[in-house]
Amino acid sequence: MNRYVLRAKYDIDNIDFWKDGGRIVVDIPMLSDGKLKYGLSHVKKRLHKENVYPSEIGFDIMSLATMVYMADTRIERAVHGQDSWTREIELEIPVSNVEVWSPQISTIERMLKFLTGDLWKICLTSRRWQFNNPEEVGEKSNKFDKVSLFSGGMDSLISTINLMEERENTLLISHAGEGLTKNAQENIVNKLDLLYPDVLHTWLDLWMVFPNNYIPEGGNDNNTRSRSFLFIGYGIFAITGMDNVSELMVPENGLIALNVPLDETRVGSFSTRTTHPFYLSLWNKLLLGLGLNISVKNPYWDKTKGEMASECKSKDALYETMKLSFSCSSPGKARWRGLSPQHCGYCVPCIIRRAAMHKAFRMDETIYTETSIYEMQSKNAEGIGIQLRSFQYAIEKIKRNQNCAMLYIHKPGPLPQDEEYLRKLADTYKRGLLEVNDFIQDSLAQEDEFNDL
Repeated sequence: MNRYVLRAKYDIDNIDFWKDGGRIVVDIPMLSDGKLKYGLSHVKKRLHKENVYPSEIGFDIMSLATMVYMADTRIERAVHGQDSWTREIELEIPVSNVEVWSPQISTIERMLKFLTGDLWKICLTSRRWQFNNPEEVGEKSNKFDKVSLFSGGMDSLISTINLMEERENTLLISHAGEGLTKNAQENIVNKLDLLYPDVLHTWLDLWMVFPNNYIPEGGNDNNTRSRSFLFIGYGIFAITGMDNVSELMVPENGLIALNVPLDETRVGSFSTRTTHPFYLSLWNKLLLGLGLNISVKNPYWDKTKGEMASECKSKDALYETMKLSFSCSSPGKARWRGLSPQHCGYCVPCIIRRAAMHKAFRMDETIYTETSIYEMQSKNAEGIGIQLRSFQYAIEKIKRNQNCAMLYIHKPGPLPQDEEYLRKLADTYKRGLLEVNDFIQDSLAQEDEFNDL
């Protein structure tokens, strides 16, 4: 194991590194020929084209998010983590105002530890390189009413359709590090262009992926835990270039946002926290501390995925577009069967997606590698039925004693001591599990009926 120290630099062209005891210190170039690297120069141009001019502190957030995402995906846990999991990572980030940022270090470190499970240390230096060139900055157009994250998944699709139906001019913020996600985002936007030609829905995508083994001796880590830090940081970066928008929408159904472990084994790597209420509250604490009048909000925190779909302001548009969206946690598994990447049908996101479509439409045109619930229950060797059985275990527990939901919702992380809020969270968790149960039981009944023919 090694402890890594990554230092963002604006005065070097290539990576440099050296070893210092048990530490590997790596200087990371942020510029190439005077232009920002890692897709940031392209994003800056796109924003300026829309008359959106992010601030220096906005760029501080974006550069921090870039370094976090780089460290998380290019320092391999199995090699450099304590117990093959917890890594020690130090980041040195040049910022526009060290005095403003210094009191926020503990919030950032706590947020990153909660999100990734690692031990992070943030160090600050003064950034002399200026993000904004006065000659490039013009008058802000403020033509967007809303700014929303747009992942290419079903939840962000529903949210976007609702915004279009409400005639809200929207800036859609996307990130992709591989082609499947990028294609889903692009295909959905093209469809929205046809469905809503008279409502502004500008898609601003960031393609950020680092070469394999980019950090010397770091290896590669395929987790996506820190993606939401980059994603949200990117959205805030854009909003600092506007005068009329003060909220970043992070659309995610409440069951996934809470992500209560389905059984006692689903901890650690199985317990992601990318939109957990505590994590989003830390973002809001950070933004307030930085003096930014910006907040991060999940408008669907108290809705199940099926409720989001059922209540969509245009179910016709949703059904027509839904099959273009992507939810699967590991679509590459299809290659094991000689198939192109697609929804597996049996991971947690796929099961919740299938249950949502069952609730809202009683049909689903998505192509899944596995469709039969009976077969999923019987496939032990391949691991195909693990998530299904975990759902069944959690469902049985909640059916035996629904009051226990108030206890279970605290397992993923801290929650505010607001009785009404906690009651709503617990109720959302229960409804989400029972929504999955309805899908499972109805699917089994349909398969029985088919087999009896």
